[in-house]
Amino acid sequence: MQLKYRLSITKPESHYVEVRIEGSRSSTDQDLTFFLPAWSPGSYLMREYGKNIRQFQALSKSGVRLYHELSGKSSYTVSWGKNEKHPGFENRETEFTIIYQVYCHELTVRTSHIDSTHAFIHGPSVFMGVLDREILNPELEVVLPNEWSKISTGLKDISPSREVFRFTAADYDELIDAPLEIGCHETDGFLVNNIPHELAFYGKTLPHQQNLKKDIQTIVETVLKTTKDIPYEKYTFMTHFVPQLFGGLEHLNSTALQYCSLKMAERKGYLQWLSLVAHEYFHTWNVKRIRPIELGPFDYLNEAMTRMHWLTEGLTSFMDDLFVLRSGLCTLDEYLDMQKGNLNRYFATPGRKFHSLEDSSYLAWVKLYRPDENSANSSVSYYLKGGLVFFILHKELVDHGSSIDEFIAKLWQRYLENPKQGLIADEVYEIILNLSSKAVLERFQTMVQTTEEIPLEKTWQELGVKFEFEAFSGRAFIGAKWKFDGERVLVEGVELDSPAFSAGLNAGDELITMGDLRVLKSTLPEFETGLKPVSAVPLRVSRLGRLIELTVQTTKYPQTTLKALKCDEPETAKKYLFLKA
Repeated sequence: MQLKYRLSITKPESHYVEVRIEGSRSSTDQDLTFFLPAWSPGSYLMREYGKNIRQFQALSKSGVRLYHELSGKSSYTVSWGKNEKHPGFENRETEFTIIYQVYCHELTVRTSHIDSTHAFIHGPSVFMGVLDREILNPELEVVLPNEWSKISTGLKDISPSREVFRFTAADYDELIDAPLEIGCHETDGFLVNNIPHELAFYGKTLPHQQNLKKDIQTIVETVLKTTKDIPYEKYTFMTHFVPQLFGGLEHLNSTALQYCSLKMAERKGYLQWLSLVAHEYFHTWNVKRIRPIELGPFDYLNEAMTRMHWLTEGLTSFMDDLFVLRSGLCTLDEYLDMQKGNLNRYFATPGRKFHSLEDSSYLAWVKLYRPDENSANSSVSYYLKGGLVFFILHKELVDHGSSIDEFIAKLWQRYLENPKQGLIADEVYEIILNLSSKAVLERFQTMVQTTEEIPLEKTWQELGVKFEFEAFSGRAFIGAKWKFDGERVLVEGVELDSPAFSAGLNAGDELITMGDLRVLKSTLPEFETGLKPVSAVPLRVSRLGRLIELTVQTTKYPQTTLKALKCDEPETAKKYLFLKA
């Protein structure tokens, strides 16, 4: 089928967008089911976008309302054969118009947001497809409020004039895989290998001296030294700078990024931003093209479960910080500080003892994207552990005369040979075997498939880097994570097998007293400082409206928090980290 979409934003303050779809059915099609996806590629959670639809209509060419019924959570089946007889309607009419509105007021990279300042349109949450029909060369026209003037997107621009905004894509997959930033946002760009890279910035940041355009171009050029080929004709970076936001989502020739506008003036915050840019940009190759077999063709109404997110996100999570280092945008010490943060998050995740990378990947739909107070005790992030595992693999590949760059080159070669066919794990394992040895492959498979501890400290030592742990002598350990409601102190989570866990402290408890003294947010630090290791501490908590008395037996603080990664042999570290194929 060939469909024409029209996206109209007339009252952005209402947060609604109207979508019109015009097309023609085959004369043999008595029923067509129009659906809005339930999830977004790259974000593995059923988001049920259909909840935001209102006033679905189906009309014939002559304007007669066509019979339709809700046939799924976000699906509407239009039945020509069941249509009531209306004057002027003939069943042989094939042309139709679908009209519906979508409420858009959630600003994330995987949802749509419209207000008086801009519109961010995330395709899966707005554009309907047709079940069991291939939509080729869809066209999209966008109608804007008079005061808006810009659209940034990865879609191909076919606008006949400056007053009309019209785009096209190869198929439905590409149409919804190209978000749109609409409004009066700031735009800029640069060329790399004569290919345009567009920058679109929405929002404001604290004053800073960073050169975003120059540094993003440096990231692009650094990534291309590893990936070599450029698989797009144009690339678009869309960024929302809003307080407290963080996230990114990859697309075929663009990315949507969100970052806290208050952190751009901080050196550490800016490096995190650059890593986010590198992460999503590298996904252009790894995930959008090199992908597990389960991730395409897409079933937008059901989960696409795979055991291979250690490749999609683990490899990418290792490469993102490495690209920032290799680009010269951070020092080796700053890179080591970033890795210290990753290692501390890993050491603070008891769930690594219960969930392998494969399990974590397979259950992403119900674990990673639905975190709760027990998540750290029961699972491990395939982003986090996956990145650490690929760090170890890279070191072992270098020891065998290869590198992670050669590994990526082999994956890319496999993609070029069969771009429509996704990978299975055995193909990745074969590449590792060919680049190293059977022993290296077996160690890698153990790290991916089991919960055995991975040799992090040993690997870093072989790079000339030592672990320096925090000295917590004299500090008592409880193992509770606190959050606050005004001055009230609440338990956010309890670490597995900690004193708090053993005492029966629950997430959601309100801490009332330690000993016989009232505990408030303002006084909690003094209480924690005054506690002694290996002592019994009586607590009084409020749980579901009842006062509960508990006794926590404190222990010495475990030495599992890194203070620093100390590099005594920087040349050795650089040899491994900067090595390229």
